[in-house]
Order: sequence, then C-alpha cells, then structure tokens
Amino acid sequence: DWKFDPNPVVGPVSDEAELRRVGDSGALAIVCDSTNVFERGRSGSEGDLLSDLSRLIGSCRERVVVACFATNIARLQTIATAAQENGRDVVLTGRSLKRTYAVARACGYLQTVPAFLDDEDGGSLARRRTLVVATGGQGEPRAALARLAAEKHPALKLEAGDTVIFSARVIPGNDLAVGRLQNQLLRRGIDVLT
Repeated sequence: DWKFDPNPVVGPVSDEAELRRVGDSGALAIVCDSTNVFERGRSGSEGDLLSDLSRLIGSCRERVVVACFATNIARLQTIATAAQENGRDVVLTGRSLKRTYAVARACGYLQTVPAFLDDEDGGSLARRRTLVVATGGQGEPRAALARLAAEKHPALKLEAGDTVIFSARVIPGNDLAVGRLQNQLLRRGIDVLT
C-alpha cells in the first residue's frame, strides 16, 4: 500500500519533487492501481484520522473490532494509538494481518505502541478493555471477521453490545458481500460503524 499523504503516520512525506525529476528524466509511465480512481478530490490524511477514531472507540461500551486492510501499516499504527488512548489492549486476528504485523515490527515500524496480542490470548481479556483488529472488512467469506460474525472463530466471540468498525471504503464489486456481513452482525445485536 502507498499513498501521497501530507501528514503520514508511518514514514516520511512522499518526495513528489523526486518523482517529477524521474518523470522529467525520461520515465514514460508509472503502473499502479487505485481503488479510489473514480473518487473526486483527495483522500484524507492518516494523521488526521486519529482524533476521530479515538473518540469513536472511546464511545463504545464493550469489545471493539476494527476491520482494515492487512497491509495498511499506517492504519495499524493509528488503531493501536487510539486503543492505547482508550485503555484497550490490541488483539490481532487473521493470518495476513499477523504476517504483516510481524514484518512491520521486524522492519522497525509500530515501535511506539505496545506489542499486539494474539487472538488466542484475546478471548480471556475483559470486553471493555479489548480492541480486535481483524481481516475481512471487504466481506471475504473465509476471513477472520466472517468467522466472528458467524460465531465460528476458534478463540474470539462477539456479543450483543460489541462494535465493529469498518475502517476502509468498500472496493467496488464487494458491496453485496460487505452488506451481507454487516447485516449478519446487526442481526446479532452488534453495532456496525462505517
């Protein structure tokens, strides 16, 4: 994942002048992909998200689950900081998220927040002090969030009064799968925030 972010949470500000220099020196194209290609304007900065996310998490009564893209290290940093501000321990669930987290720590990222807990440890924590970061916010049927919604997760359980925050825009084409997942959570009395 990459982004031209004027206020990044992880890493330096992108050197747009250097990219222009590379372009001016003869590069013909950059090949990239964006889920937001059809969105007008600019996306918000990760650095601007912390206060709102922290306030949102602080308003939740019980366990909080935040679904995000596993490769978004900046979002993991933001979630962890918001959890820390609200006295919550961070638990990871989902293979790709655990793998990305391990690589990020090995590369020196996420050093300003406490180590994340494994989902096997998360089931014994007090609900009011727990924030779970989960894969599956795009409605993937075998991801951790789908297992939580279906009450099939081996270590964690969601209950009425818990909150699931979807912290990414829906990728075009995933609308129905995400809607089904959100409905499944809502039918169980779990609050859903997007």
